[in-house]
Amino acid sequence: MSKEFKTGLITVVAGALLYYGFNFLRGSDLFSPTIRYLVVYPNVSGLNVSNPVYLNGLPVGRVSGFKLMQEKNEIAVSLDIDQKVKITSGTSAHLANDGLLGTKAIVLVFGDSQEFLNPGDTLNSETDGDLFSQLEPVADNINTTITKLNTVLDQLIATDIKGIVDTLKYSIGTLTYKANRLDIESTLEYTNELLISFKKRSEQLEQLLASSESLVDSLQAIPVDETLLKLNESLEQVNHLMLAVQSDSGTVGKLLNDDALYNSLNKTLTDLDALIIHFRNYPKDFMKPLGRKHKKLKGLSKAGEE
Repeated sequence: MSKEFKTGLITVVAGALLYYGFNFLRGSDLFSPTIRYLVVYPNVSGLNVSNPVYLNGLPVGRVSGFKLMQEKNEIAVSLDIDQKVKITSGTSAHLANDGLLGTKAIVLVFGDSQEFLNPGDTLNSETDGDLFSQLEPVADNINTTITKLNTVLDQLIATDIKGIVDTLKYSIGTLTYKANRLDIESTLEYTNELLISFKKRSEQLEQLLASSESLVDSLQAIPVDETLLKLNESLEQVNHLMLAVQSDSGTVGKLLNDDALYNSLNKTLTDLDALIIHFRNYPKDFMKPLGRKHKKLKGLSKAGEE
């Protein structure tokens, strides 16, 4: 086997390993066949090639490319899905958040149809809200609490107070037109029951108000501004770090951008290869006594003749 053949074989193997490793880091599995589908979005901010495609939380594919549809002001996204996953008609591809740093992912949601799509077909597109839209349920809960509070107040005003007033009117009328002791006692007893009922409702209202106040205090205690500020500072530190790595001033930047280290390693390997060839051809030159003259060493004499 010639030296040129060995070199070529090593180059081919190294290239194959490099290609497989690069695709593996991008999330592509060369041994798992995929089927390509399309989905169209008006905006794909935060979505990049090799971003994952999830189905019920399990990664089943990746984003393989983008195509600008300028006439419609839309972007067609190519999705490579594992061929074992059967995509049905009516399946939606949700463009969702995949972390706090703004990265995106595609989430598949199957429809009710039992008909399967063909390779190259277009999925339905959906876009989930951003981070601030996730606070809408909290606002809905507050609105629900306020609505219930208004309902309780309306019931107190429309029922209990009105009942008390009607009872008092009836009592006054009874005292005026009927001087009956039993009726007076029953009227007072009924009035007492109404007052007790009103007191219980008032206590329930106080508890509800206390719960609402606690909820509002909890919402106000959330340090949203502080959290966003810390996140912004972290992003600035990451940006400074990347600028330092790309520059030639630091150690890491020199290792990445300066080819002096590569040239030194290449020269060292060349000298080491020459030393190994010399040792293999003339091993006795390394085993002679120290007092032996250099002119009698075969390796040196051959080098002199050349």
